[in-house]
Amino acid sequence: MIRQAIFSTRIRALFCCVTLMLAGCATVPPPSMSVDEIASLKLVGVEVHGVEVIRSWPVQEKRFLAANTDPEIARRLPYESAQNFPPVQAYFQAALQRIFTDQLQSLLAPVMRGVRPVKAIVTLKQFDVPSVVRRVLVDQYAKLQLTIDLVDTKTNALILSYPGPYHQQWLLGGLSAPIADAIAGDNDPENALIANYVLDYRTWLVTR
Repeated sequence: MIRQAIFSTRIRALFCCVTLMLAGCATVPPPSMSVDEIASLKLVGVEVHGVEVIRSWPVQEKRFLAANTDPEIARRLPYESAQNFPPVQAYFQAALQRIFTDQLQSLLAPVMRGVRPVKAIVTLKQFDVPSVVRRVLVDQYAKLQLTIDLVDTKTNALILSYPGPYHQQWLLGGLSAPIADAIAGDNDPENALIANYVLDYRTWLVTR
């Protein structure tokens, strides 16, 4: 029985690696601007849109509940979609605004060294980290897909759009999920997904 479980885990891990490689192979058309044109830009702001697509994000939900004063949300959130709770969505919005601002500014500063001010508008298409219950029963993948649009802050004109590919990360599921979640603590799989996504975006900007 134990040997069968180990074999099953290895097969899932192998499948995850193959899936990630295939997801990373999704082609995005090259930028419509030259490297020099992109270098003439200066990132001065970041906006995040689309938090309403987030069904669950366990690490941030725990942090929200730690400061929450609404007993009804505290009772229902562990068993319902975060989409049902506007205060939770607002919390997600603030967290993602902070995360994407830090990631984009740190990685794009060496790329955009010019004076033309632009803002990056990040729009979530998919963003989901399954809860422990879902990982036990049906779903073992954290998922992320988004677009990043560069917009001129003076004219509000769209300058460059990045239709990002779908990324996912396998999480330990089945009966092992509660143990894995307890060990992981505040380790958030979306952090790695976001960091890799932004790194891929930077590579897309500078590679021809």
